[in-house]
Amino acid sequence: MKKSLSTRLMYSFLTIVIIIVVGITAGISYLIADYFFKIKEQELAEKGNEMGETIEAFIRLDDRDMLYRYILAVDRLVGARIWLFDDNYELLAASYYDAETDAKGNLVDNSLKTYLKNGAPSQASLQESAQKLNQDIKYRIKVILRDIYAGNSFKSQIYHPYYKEQVILVGVPYTISAEKKGAILMIEPLSGFEKFLRNVYIYIMIVGIIAIIVSLFLVKRLSALISRPVLDMKNNAQAMAQGDYSRRLDVKGDDEIAELGDALNSLGKDLDAYIAKMERTEKIRRDFVANVSHELRTPITIIRGYNEAICDGMVTDPDVLARYRGLINEETVRLERMVRELLDISRLESSDPLTVNNMDELPLAGIIRNVAEKLAVRCVKNNVTFTVHADDTIKILGDGDQMVQLIMILCDNALKYSPKNGTVSIGANKLEDGSVLLTVADQGRGIPEADIPFIWERFYKVDKSHCRTVPGTGLGLAIAKEIIRVHGASAEVTSKCGSGTTFEIKFPKDKVV
Repeated sequence: MKKSLSTRLMYSFLTIVIIIVVGITAGISYLIADYFFKIKEQELAEKGNEMGETIEAFIRLDDRDMLYRYILAVDRLVGARIWLFDDNYELLAASYYDAETDAKGNLVDNSLKTYLKNGAPSQASLQESAQKLNQDIKYRIKVILRDIYAGNSFKSQIYHPYYKEQVILVGVPYTISAEKKGAILMIEPLSGFEKFLRNVYIYIMIVGIIAIIVSLFLVKRLSALISRPVLDMKNNAQAMAQGDYSRRLDVKGDDEIAELGDALNSLGKDLDAYIAKMERTEKIRRDFVANVSHELRTPITIIRGYNEAICDGMVTDPDVLARYRGLINEETVRLERMVRELLDISRLESSDPLTVNNMDELPLAGIIRNVAEKLAVRCVKNNVTFTVHADDTIKILGDGDQMVQLIMILCDNALKYSPKNGTVSIGANKLEDGSVLLTVADQGRGIPEADIPFIWERFYKVDKSHCRTVPGTGLGLAIAKEIIRVHGASAEVTSKCGSGTTFEIKFPKDKVV
């Protein structure tokens, strides 16, 4: 049977609580018992040593009646049965020699009553009592007495068959004469202490049951607090496995569970962005294949058509023949330029950013003016004013050919989309942070804001209706993007429909000489 996480947590916590309660109960019981036994043994031993001096006096006086009175009084005082032995294992006196069982099965001490009625017990009665008390532990008592006769004290807890329970047995020696020693045995049943321990157990059990009930409630809430986020994470992970990356977890707190939730949210966000990027890349790939097929097929079709007309002898007029050859040449040049630009993009995309070893110091202002001169004829033809504002002291690190190509692409695009009598401005300025900003601005019809992120893609045309009237392959800005990347620069485009477009290329401080 499958158990949920919350159930396993609840069982685990309850097991820990029960183990703690049982451990505390056992520990407290052991400490209480150990403390009680030590205190009681010490108390009996001290009382036995005090009795020894008094007993010696009674024995010298041979006053058995006073001796028995004294032993009985000590019994009543300390609550322990007292046995007094001579040096030959003979019982001289005992405070507990007469007992009977009541209706409940408990022993009733009749020693005092017997004494008041008959006086001190006779020696025969004492021996009979000793035999009765020692009937099952006679040998052990002799071993204990032998040790006490040697001058040693004895302390232990044993089970006494006469009392049918555990007892504390303490034995101390006393002096009979210079060469003889007797023994005082003091036995205290533990029935009262065991009753006290039972009360302790009952109290701890009640407290333990209450603790378990409270713990059950707390553990249930705690396990729910732990398992609920985990279940949410499981559902979130299943949703991501099924392709839904939009779901997010409601993360609270700053613990490990919250960190895991943040990680899953971050993973979902990254996967969502990655899938969107892959879908966009796949669309670009399909569009690229379609555009390349179209762009290549058009000049090839034109070249093939005019060439077949010439080869078939359909054209005999020298002027028409010359015009056909001119069209074939134009389409061949266009096809060659398109293939070259595709190769440039592939080469740039596979190349790493430029390093110091493959960069030169480039006079940016000189490159800008050189490009402006090359485009001067087109500016005059299109009646467009070309203005340059560049600091001659600016030098950057880069590839000279690629930098000329970058500026040529940006300026060529600006000229293509500039209206007659418009102005194209190009400038280079050093910023306060040490970086250099290259700016190309035109006064054309502008780029819609939604199209700006995609203008760097291959064959992307902002206005598809002008794709034939505006010359170009649609690969220029894709090449410019890769040149900007390998130079470690960044690009920003601002545009407003009807007011023109501005390209800003920022070269970082480490690329400025």
